[in-house]
Amino acid sequence: MIESHEINIKILNENFNEDLIKQIDSENVYKIFSYLYKNGVYYAEDLFYNSLDLFLYPCEVFIKKFEHLKEVLGNEFVDKLGDDASLIELMYEE
Repeated sequence: MIESHEINIKILNENFNEDLIKQIDSENVYKIFSYLYKNGVYYAEDLFYNSLDLFLYPCEVFIKKFEHLKEVLGNEFVDKLGDDASLIELMYEE
């Protein structure tokens, strides 16, 4: 699991601007990672490095949005999202 000291700043700098990176709350991110790993999302780090803005949501908001994503994708949500990471975009819907 990713810890705050393990966040790869180089990858973040390649993908996001400094203002967005400064908004990272490592405790919040840790809670989100814990939730994702408990749900079998073994590629949580990839999601983080590609969709940082979602990880800036408060943990409770992220979980609510991810639970909606799970409902939309169904029982195979882990495999579907793993095969097509763009499905994470569904989390932006209300």
